[in-house]
Amino acid sequence: MVRLKTNSIVKLFLCIVLCICFFKVPNVSADSIANNAAEFTISPVYPREQKEDDAGYFDLNVKKSTKVPVKVKISNLNKNQDIDYIVKVGNAITNNDGTINYTDFKNKKDKTAKYQLTDLVSKKELKQKVTVKAGESTKVIVNLNVPKQAFAGVIVGGIYVERLTNSYDNTKNGVNTKNHFSMTLPIVITEQAKAKRIAKMKLDNVVVKKGPEITAKLHNVKPVMFGKLSIDSKIIKKNRSTVLVHKKVNNYQVAPNSSFDYLVSDSSNQLGAGKYTLDMHLQSGKRKWHLVKDFVITSKQGAPLTKQTGWLGISMMLWIVVIILILIIASLVAVIMWQRKKLKS
Repeated sequence: MVRLKTNSIVKLFLCIVLCICFFKVPNVSADSIANNAAEFTISPVYPREQKEDDAGYFDLNVKKSTKVPVKVKISNLNKNQDIDYIVKVGNAITNNDGTINYTDFKNKKDKTAKYQLTDLVSKKELKQKVTVKAGESTKVIVNLNVPKQAFAGVIVGGIYVERLTNSYDNTKNGVNTKNHFSMTLPIVITEQAKAKRIAKMKLDNVVVKKGPEITAKLHNVKPVMFGKLSIDSKIIKKNRSTVLVHKKVNNYQVAPNSSFDYLVSDSSNQLGAGKYTLDMHLQSGKRKWHLVKDFVITSKQGAPLTKQTGWLGISMMLWIVVIILILIIASLVAVIMWQRKKLKS
């Protein structure tokens, strides 16, 4: 009996120790692992068109009909192994979470953009493969062919460098993981040192999916990049004033001539079928936009009656049941009253 009790105490002690060890494991961020394991760095080699030498990225003031050599220095920090890299040029787009992706390779050209960065680069230089010897550095050149026709605003994109050596897809237990390390240098090009930054945002469309999930397709139709964008959105019944859904975000960044999907409300809302209005106020510094668009939620897209909230915060389904019961009771009372009146007569 004593031995069993002792064993129980020992097991309890071991469990406590294991729990403490589990909760005391140091939290190592993915970024620090990536930086240590990447074993390479990239840095810009500025051309004479660079505005500021210490910008940390390419900020170029160019002239039409010229060729601007943009050079990226790749340093292999591994002193024992030669490493292969892929160097690609991409365009800037706005991500749906309000950040800018400087190296998009798949997105179609925006219909409002006169030029994109990839329009200025030859096909041969859009994608280059380079080998850097162990412990050494190599410069990769991407020539920007500035158009003969002048362009307004800015053209934005970036140079993407990815390590190929020891980069592979690992599929195990049905889970596909990618082991790769990459870095990006943004490129901003303008022909006007003091260009007017006149931006214009549009609300192209309101998309409704089952739930309902409501998304606004916002569009920057000017060649201007800006940040610190705040979005204050409200959904009301058409021709009403009561706010049904309200969402506000801050510090969004927007790429020139780009569009993005802004999630106004996920399926947690209780909007049923009907006609609605999306009212949005956007502001970035002194820039302000008021965007309004009507949209429709169908019966298939709207929230079911069991989830919809009616008067006094009571479920719509419950209100319907209550109304039906009231009508039934009223009908019975009317019948009884009529029968009594008939008997008396």
